[in-house]
Amino acid sequence: MPDFVVRRWDLTPYPFPQAPLHVHRSGDEAFAVLTGELDVTLGPEVRRLGAGEFVVVPAGTAHTFATVDDAPASILVTMSPQIDALVRELHQVPEDERLLVWERYDSSPV
Repeated sequence: MPDFVVRRWDLTPYPFPQAPLHVHRSGDEAFAVLTGELDVTLGPEVRRLGAGEFVVVPAGTAHTFATVDDAPASILVTMSPQIDALVRELHQVPEDERLLVWERYDSSPV
């Protein structure tokens, strides 16, 4: 199994957090902006990233992200296989089952 997974996410305009503020206790994650802009919340700080910029989210850091204004964004996300599996499964289960999925992958909403 690879040490990390890279996925391209083409995000439609949605200037609110794309995910709840959350933490991955045992895996790092990184966001690199290809086009558009992305607001990345890291703990109490919000960083606005433009094309060509990136940020690393160390394990244990509360974070989320959102597109800016009414513009789409394309990003590359680098993550552990565990985080990749979490994201895929969260998109397949009903809302009332998501907390169990977060826990299964050593992550949680904050």
